[in-house]
Amino acid sequence: MRKFTLSLMVISLIIWSVSGIAQLRPVFPKVKKDFKALKPGRVPKDDYGPSIKPVNLTVSNKSVMDDTILMVTRYDLQTNSSTQNRIYLYPDGTIGATGMMAHTDAFSDRGTGYNYFNGTNWAAQPTGRIEDERTGWPSYAPLGPTGEIVVTHTNTTGLKIATRTVKGQGTWSQVVFPGPASAPDISWPRVVTNGPDHTYIHIICLTYQVYQGLNLALLYSRSLDGGVTWDIQNQILNGMTSSEYKGFGGDAYNWAEPKGDTICFVVGDSWNDEFIMKSTNNGTTWTKTKIWTCNYDLWPGTTNTDTFYSPDGSNSISLDKNGKAHVVFGLQRAVGDNTGAKYWFPFTDGLIYWNEDMPELPQSLIPDTLLAHGNEIGWVQDTNVWYAGATELAYYFMSMSSMPTIVTDNANNIFVIWSGVTNLRDGNNYMLRHIFSRASTDGGITWRDTIVDLTSDFFQYHWTECVYPSVSPVSTAVNLFLNFQGDIEAGVYLNGSQGAQGQTDVTDNNIIFLSPTKNSIINPNVGIHELTNKLSFSMSQNFPNPVKGSTNIRVNMLNADQISLDITNILGQKEISISRDFSTAGDHNLSIDAGNLSPGVYFYTVKIGNESITKKMIVE
Repeated sequence: MRKFTLSLMVISLIIWSVSGIAQLRPVFPKVKKDFKALKPGRVPKDDYGPSIKPVNLTVSNKSVMDDTILMVTRYDLQTNSSTQNRIYLYPDGTIGATGMMAHTDAFSDRGTGYNYFNGTNWAAQPTGRIEDERTGWPSYAPLGPTGEIVVTHTNTTGLKIATRTVKGQGTWSQVVFPGPASAPDISWPRVVTNGPDHTYIHIICLTYQVYQGLNLALLYSRSLDGGVTWDIQNQILNGMTSSEYKGFGGDAYNWAEPKGDTICFVVGDSWNDEFIMKSTNNGTTWTKTKIWTCNYDLWPGTTNTDTFYSPDGSNSISLDKNGKAHVVFGLQRAVGDNTGAKYWFPFTDGLIYWNEDMPELPQSLIPDTLLAHGNEIGWVQDTNVWYAGATELAYYFMSMSSMPTIVTDNANNIFVIWSGVTNLRDGNNYMLRHIFSRASTDGGITWRDTIVDLTSDFFQYHWTECVYPSVSPVSTAVNLFLNFQGDIEAGVYLNGSQGAQGQTDVTDNNIIFLSPTKNSIINPNVGIHELTNKLSFSMSQNFPNPVKGSTNIRVNMLNADQISLDITNILGQKEISISRDFSTAGDHNLSIDAGNLSPGVYFYTVKIGNESITKKMIVE
């Protein structure tokens, strides 16, 4: 990724930065928070904002220092759990990338944002969706010798399939793909293609209504002629019927990139088995393999359940060059009561790995046992997270290490990328997430000793909420290719507006492109850096942030002393300098008048004696 150096902003000001972290799993303190919270239902498909607000046509970058920003969106919920395939590297070096996008605060213009890399440059950020109606949840794949396909859901009529014969140019052709006659509204799709010139199309999706005894039913469809006809349409596969399950959760499933005629997808969450469905004859027949057995697949909701460890519904799967499936998912704890209510435990952590050479995971998913058997491969990297207050975690209703995406290359190297909670804070004092990665160079038998923060760059991502990574299933010998969503506030507006912890205002979110080298994950050469001694003071993120006019910073001092505060622009030029004497220790407030600052990114440094802390603020 691109790096920048500012001559007047020295690295000694960086208090916390992660690049490579040792493999040892943190020891959880005995005071680990053990409270549960109600598990919400899926976000409705017609999830408009609470009121109609003025259109915001601004699609400019938040910072000139960011990596490539593919698009800007006001709509910030990219998935309910598993992140779809949103980016693809083609053999000619071009890249297609998508994201769920809206530029209005009411989200009435929501649809697929699309950007294209022509081998040299990315196109301009899109100003509107590709579809002719409001859609959501885009899934992207190649189609035909030179084309591409995006499958989304609409509000009522079924799926919208958009295609064009030449990637990156031309008009999108659009057709509606309805569900079954008694359940025409189908949702949350995933698409992959294979066969000659990628003309075979495979789709999985959910019904939005009860169907054949399932609430909701997971359906499979196949076309062998590029979508002209469908020889398998809206089929419930054996092993996924109402005799095995009550229904399935939105986005709790994902495709692997096909290998020849071998296609495979993964399904699972806290209230269903974790399993894969695999076909070696291009979807004609299927074999089900359980990864983990849930005791509550047919739970009627009239009895209390045990509290149990389980998958969190955020799954990813990849087929290696031999067609073997590799799966990752977040680890969660859950419980249900006799009213039918389902609960989750916010301070649960762990990223779990499984492949087809391994036995079924034990029903009791104890983290220490999973770690000892090589199944737990990711976790939060700052142990201070465990000492955070219960109200300092923004809710995604998933594990603190989750939203995984996995890719295997032609050398059978495996790369897992996920979003994990850090001890960095946003302006609302919620802990921010970063994008982490870990690699295996022997097909998943062992894992490298380091977990790498792909968003560790201090000036670009130190105060950015980094979530929803999606990695191209195709890579080069040197690089991986992925996109993710970056925001200045932790959490999801659509969750926060319904009472969940996290942001409660609509903000601009960047869909950002990254291309880390594989070697930077396999053999990182920089370790964790932090001060050896605890500072004698602490300070909050400025609030509000972004700022118009004045903003405030809280400082807590162990001793009475003089405080100096300097604000610099991104070139290191000092814009504001403040000095204050405080005659007592404790909490103090610093007020900054930013009304004369031009819009942009600034850094403020508070210094007491020989100690200093630097943070970033954005002026609008």
